[in-house]
Amino acid sequence: MKHTSRLIYIISIILVSFNSQITFSQDTIEKPSSRSFSMFNKVVVENGILEDGKYTYNFNEKKVLVEIKEGYYYEYHADKEYIKAKIDWLSEYQYKLTIVDLQKKGVPLKIGSKLTSKIVKIEGGEYFYTSILNKKKGKGSFKKIN
Repeated sequence: MKHTSRLIYIISIILVSFNSQITFSQDTIEKPSSRSFSMFNKVVVENGILEDGKYTYNFNEKKVLVEIKEGYYYEYHADKEYIKAKIDWLSEYQYKLTIVDLQKKGVPLKIGSKLTSKIVKIEGGEYFYTSILNKKKGKGSFKKIN
């Protein structure tokens, strides 16, 4: 009987010890990998430098009206042609446009095309930018009209 109680005591200590190790290992927070860290700590930019409003730029000696409104970028061209894109701000001065609708001939865009732009200089109400579409770089500017 003495040996049995000693055996039960030793088994109890082993079980308690094992159980506390399992509990402790479940409470341990490991350092996240760089990939998971960047996924869970991604900075979401609510507003960029371009405010909702209307802008214009010249293309082939014609003025093109641009409107930024509620997270979307609209371009209005002659002959009722247009481009509509979702605007996602990557930083205060950089954004990505994803084309969601278009009625425009002669452009290298289709629904789903992505273009990134960066505002590189502001003078008065004129915004100068560089953009990348299909690995091709471009430069331009547009002016705020309201």
